[in-house]
Amino acid sequence: MSTMASVWRPVLAADWLTRAALAIVVALAVFALMPGWIAPYDPIALNVIDRLKPPSLAHPFGTDEAGRDIFSRVIYGTRYSMGVAMAIVASAAVIGTVYGTISGMAPRWLDNLMMRFVDLVFGFPALVLALAISAAVGRGLDSVTLALSLIWWPGFARLVRGEVLRLRNEPHVEAARALGLGRATIIRRHIIPFAMSAVNVRATTDIGYALVAVTALSFLGLGATSPTPEWGLLIRDSRPYFGTAWWYLVFPGGIIMVTATAFSLLGDALDGRKGP
Repeated sequence: MSTMASVWRPVLAADWLTRAALAIVVALAVFALMPGWIAPYDPIALNVIDRLKPPSLAHPFGTDEAGRDIFSRVIYGTRYSMGVAMAIVASAAVIGTVYGTISGMAPRWLDNLMMRFVDLVFGFPALVLALAISAAVGRGLDSVTLALSLIWWPGFARLVRGEVLRLRNEPHVEAARALGLGRATIIRRHIIPFAMSAVNVRATTDIGYALVAVTALSFLGLGATSPTPEWGLLIRDSRPYFGTAWWYLVFPGGIIMVTATAFSLLGDALDGRKGP
């Protein structure tokens, strides 16, 4: 049985809600890869005649203050919001896996020292630290990616370190040592592959959380800049019009909620847990 099949078997065998979550994630991937095939309008083209139009057949999500189609902006925004969230989680997973593996295999004194540094990072309020880093680097999605990656990796490091401590005395690892395999080979062949299941679960769930963090920083003015169709920026721009154009806030906010929920359900399924 292939590794990919074993990873996704819990999802494919899950209930309809988890399958729906998988369908949503697949649809989002299509939106991100081929937005021009789905979005009916240019996401940044101005059309003041259609300013703040309510949802209709021509504009399913309505229009914004500049007459731009919100549905098209949400579709194109998938590439920015989801792309940044996945980049954050991927970089954090790589850094955390390397750091956690080194810590778990290191002598006790070095392991304690490395974990105290992780505790130090955890000691700072995550959003405040991300705000400080983003403000220091400068506004933009690149700075948001850097800031959130720097605060996200310790969770993966602690997770992987625990898996390494559990695995390094397992019979198959002891057998590899008895056969004279080097430490690097043991880590690469007999420890990391067995720890990746937990990393996959954490990464899948964290994409939703990272998405919320990305949109929060954009909402606070540190992420995307106008007229970029990024989900958090859409919500930020909708604030003055909530009383007169409810659709401007509701549809981008709804897609963020649905996306975060979908990734959370997939993470639970990969972990073999059943939802309520």
